[in-house]
Amino acid sequence: MLLKLEGGAPLYLQVYRALWRAIEDGRFPASSRLPGTRTLARQLGVSRTVVLQAFEQLESEGVVAGNRGSGTYVRGRAKASSLPALRSTGEFDHGATGAQLRGNLPGPSPWGLRARDVVPTPSPFSEGEFDNVVDLADPHDFQDAQGTRRWRQTLLESLDERGDAPRDARGLPELRRALALELHQSRGMRVDPDDILIVAGIQQARDLTARVLVQPGMSIAIEEPCDPSVRTTFAAAGARLVPCPVGDNGFDIERCADDLAEASLIYVMPSQQFPTGVVMGERQRANLLNWAYLRGAYVIEDDFEPDHQLVSMAAPPLLAVDQREQVIYIGAFAREFFPALHMAYVVVPRELRPFFAAAKWIADSGARFLMQRVLARYLSTGDYQRNLRRLSVLLEGSRKKLLDSLRRYFGDCAVAEGVTVGGTLLIHFLDLPRALTESFILHARNHGVRIASAHTYYANPVKHVTLLVRYAHVPSEHLDGALCRLGQAYREIAPPLALRAIGH
Repeated sequence: MLLKLEGGAPLYLQVYRALWRAIEDGRFPASSRLPGTRTLARQLGVSRTVVLQAFEQLESEGVVAGNRGSGTYVRGRAKASSLPALRSTGEFDHGATGAQLRGNLPGPSPWGLRARDVVPTPSPFSEGEFDNVVDLADPHDFQDAQGTRRWRQTLLESLDERGDAPRDARGLPELRRALALELHQSRGMRVDPDDILIVAGIQQARDLTARVLVQPGMSIAIEEPCDPSVRTTFAAAGARLVPCPVGDNGFDIERCADDLAEASLIYVMPSQQFPTGVVMGERQRANLLNWAYLRGAYVIEDDFEPDHQLVSMAAPPLLAVDQREQVIYIGAFAREFFPALHMAYVVVPRELRPFFAAAKWIADSGARFLMQRVLARYLSTGDYQRNLRRLSVLLEGSRKKLLDSLRRYFGDCAVAEGVTVGGTLLIHFLDLPRALTESFILHARNHGVRIASAHTYYANPVKHVTLLVRYAHVPSEHLDGALCRLGQAYREIAPPLALRAIGH
């Protein structure tokens, strides 16, 4: 009995359809016995499992019946009108049957639709594309050899300890206690360990905050510019975003109060705004908290990479001076000692504890307890702060070299922001119109330097070329050469007036 497979679909569906056709046209009449599964598999050149799946599908539809020990028999003639249309893998029939099948499936939730619309598609790149290129675009982890050695030693010591993973989704109790002490000593924050949730990275912290607090249509004030993932997270939750410009003294509630008449949340980075690096002034901090108290609003304080901030420029967090528990604090652990760490934390007001704890349990019910134990030990021994102080000195040296090189090769044509933050620098090229951004990136790539536009950080794009330079991972001795080559790329596209300004 010759059966023909049509192709374009999973094998078991092809076998199923071929058998259906053979039963329909009478090649296998009612009460006849089908070939054995091994025989049929050998004839068709497929595995026996594939044939068994096809038989099971036919039996579930009442076309055949299996009798243990004697084989599988045809119960009656199959109806052609009942045969489902064969679809290629990943494709759907757009006819009536296919439309009906798709219509019976549930569609994505409103959150899923919003997430699809706001999350950017990653740019593809080929392996080896950035070999022999100084990458000033992507946030590579700075590898600190001395800190990494100590981390590995702490990891081995932690492996020798006995301890059962806790069922508390908020995180390992010993880590929350160590972190509460660390935040008090280094940041002046009086925190109860029960206020802390350990989470899988800064993005999960933002997502949990949005899921707990945001209702669709709620107005939220965010800084302009800001990290694109902040806008994405809260837009996906259904918030109405109100961008507020960051000035020389950071977010100023007085400048945008008229636009925030309905705002219930304010998302700020007061200690070191990203990407500008501006530190919020004392008056602006006091005004922001007073506004939140009067309006009954929560302030979400994102201490973006606080461990990259230069120690001499550190400013106290809003949470340290909050008198009414209306500040939600988000922080992250430095990954210089162990890049795969990727852990962060949220400090929440007492009244929000159960809601955040429940949201965290739903998200992952707690994870990476070994890494939490290592980090708790690392904090308790003082190694964490000692290595961060040393790291801050290294980053400050790199920052000074970068700024010196920027002045040397660009003069007044490049204006830097973020000078109080180690690791990133926001650079404005005021004489280059925004339309030249892609050309600048391409010319820089041809000179062996990879750069990235900062335009995605702005809800209202600036009119000139703006770059976000990430340099923490770049050896300081390579920075001057990278800026020199970037200057060559600049001279290839800059207008004549800009070239005269830098002596060319």
